[in-house]
Amino acid sequence: MRPRLAQLRLTEFKSFRSSSVMQLGDMTVLIGRNSSGKSNALDGLEVLSRLATGADLVEALDSRRGDEGPLRGGIEGCPPHGTDRFRLGCTVVSPERALNGYALIDLDVTVQVRPEPEIISETLSGVSGKPRNTKDPSSKIWHKLLTTRDPEPGSGSIDATWYRGTRGRGRVAPFRATRLLTTQLPLRLAQDTETERHVVQAAKDLIQALQGAFHLDPVPHLMRQYVPGRDVRLRRTGENLSAVIGQMEERDPEQFAQLVELVRDLVEHEVTGIEVIRSELNDVMLALREGRAVTPAREMSDGLLRFMAIATTLITRGRHVDLSGMPDHERPVTVVIEELENGLHPSQAGKALELVRRAVKDDGAQVLFTTHSPALLSGLSAEDHRSVIVCSRDPETQESTLTPLPELDGYPRLMAQGDLGSVVTAGLLNEERRSDFSEFDRLMGLR
Repeated sequence: MRPRLAQLRLTEFKSFRSSSVMQLGDMTVLIGRNSSGKSNALDGLEVLSRLATGADLVEALDSRRGDEGPLRGGIEGCPPHGTDRFRLGCTVVSPERALNGYALIDLDVTVQVRPEPEIISETLSGVSGKPRNTKDPSSKIWHKLLTTRDPEPGSGSIDATWYRGTRGRGRVAPFRATRLLTTQLPLRLAQDTETERHVVQAAKDLIQALQGAFHLDPVPHLMRQYVPGRDVRLRRTGENLSAVIGQMEERDPEQFAQLVELVRDLVEHEVTGIEVIRSELNDVMLALREGRAVTPAREMSDGLLRFMAIATTLITRGRHVDLSGMPDHERPVTVVIEELENGLHPSQAGKALELVRRAVKDDGAQVLFTTHSPALLSGLSAEDHRSVIVCSRDPETQESTLTPLPELDGYPRLMAQGDLGSVVTAGLLNEERRSDFSEFDRLMGLR
């Protein structure tokens, strides 16, 4: 099993100030009212994913080059208001290292954005797969794999040491302060000992898991043109969806048939198939076969195109998305989708949720999505509620927090009234006799 993200820590980032933590399972659902901080939380994961590429801080977060464009708000928008730095962290699980290496890896990094962007603190830690030599052989040891020293402001470098086992800590060495130190570690260690090889492998596992975060944000108007048939790695905007589906039709007829069936269920009129129109230069465009008529992508609705991009990603479990050249065999994909139900009729929300369930089944992709749909919330089982995170923002301090749904006050009595979507839609939370749920009402945006 490949390395997987297990936790995101928004220690000090944008509207988060109190070390908010988001546990990441196979499926994670982030809910909350508008402007509660949901997008900020997803931006935190995006920042770590971009820094894991090894790019300079400014290049990673401000550059307009590449498919993703600049981070929302850029690097200057990352610190909480009134501060000049931000801090993020994450935990990665690597089951393959359970007996030899580091099966649990933590990263925490602090970035100062003014006067010049630079990393001022970074710690990489790991839980050793080897048991302690004590009466409890099952206990594990945390090792500080990489630790920084206090930097000299403006120097562009920062000193750090790394773990060397019985030899103690490694010598103090300078690292570039404008790039994530963990990405520099594999090139700095000689790896002539087993300990150093394990440290490097831990760094690689963490980098791999972070680089696997794919933020899918389909832009329908970009999907309506011909694209090169060889452009078969789905970009986050979905603009090359026609080429991706064309390859699916050729190489995986079973998955292609699933997509056709989903589209048939989605639209009211009869759809007999999906076609890929090819030009003489092997440029391609999607089309729907509707009896004798053919509807090209340029005439399809925004909602249908967006759904097809999401469905294609989830059907293939993210194996055909563009992850900056990461090889197929190194693809622990975490698909991130804002407003999963956007463009769908409420009656279709259940199909979107079922797509997610299939994608995460049998060691597939991880999926993290936000939603405002009561219909989709109604489709969540009681077991799913453990994967639901409620994002809320204090009206006085403007600080965002993340709370697992089952930990909200009044949750057991609330759920006795029906499924989550029905309770929200019916306004049961507003009944005076259920005043115990006032805090839940506020968090869900009902007050």
